[in-house]
Amino acid sequence: MFSETQIIVLIVIALLGHTMALFWYFSDKRNARLCRKKIYNIPYKEGQIRREVLNSVHTPIHAIMLAGCLYFGFFTNQSTFSFFVSFLGTFVWAEIWHYTSHRLLHLRKLHWIHREHHKSRVNSPFSAISFSFSEKLVFNLGIMGLMVLVDIFVSVNFYGVAAWYIGYLLINSFSHANFEIKSAGYLKFVGKFLTSTTYHSLHHSRYINNYGLGTRFLDRLLGTEWRDYEELYQRLTEAKSPLNDINEKLPPYENS
Repeated sequence: MFSETQIIVLIVIALLGHTMALFWYFSDKRNARLCRKKIYNIPYKEGQIRREVLNSVHTPIHAIMLAGCLYFGFFTNQSTFSFFVSFLGTFVWAEIWHYTSHRLLHLRKLHWIHREHHKSRVNSPFSAISFSFSEKLVFNLGIMGLMVLVDIFVSVNFYGVAAWYIGYLLINSFSHANFEIKSAGYLKFVGKFLTSTTYHSLHHSRYINNYGLGTRFLDRLLGTEWRDYEELYQRLTEAKSPLNDINEKLPPYENS
């Protein structure tokens, strides 16, 4: 039913979230060089890591749902061109879906779905895999649902979709950490368009804004980016001066 390569890819996707969380967690514990630019000089809440690990038991839902798509005959194109088109299509749609659903989940009537993830005000690497089952279902149904719909009309490549998930799981692990691994010069180039660990940390600590997944486009377009983000990023990466209070802000917010 599944090829050997497809099975290997599905296993990688099923295990990668936990593998990366463990890697970054123990790297931080050992004070590895990449983990030294702290974002918040605040300890995790008591029991946070245990809660996040318990919440992560359904993380392999990514792989299970992708396997379901294969089982029902979707994503069968195997051309090189379709790989790149499928990867790009998944990337663009995931940015749109994540931003839209993320904002909706901050509405009072829907926030019960997202509340568990936001219990982590200061992130740990395990925050990346700490979600309610409902939220993971919404996230994956939105992404894969559209790709299945596209596949009815234009054949989609399984490996292109899977490559996006692998990239997402790799990046999301350190994007939910309490340290910044990127350089001070990051904002001069790709950082003008892409997010960072600091970017998402501000969403968790302040609870709103910076809704984007991997890019800043929609936050900027719709006015939901924290205006002190770039200054904070430079402070954390150049001066290596972490934030000492969960509510700490820089101008124009410092007196608000």
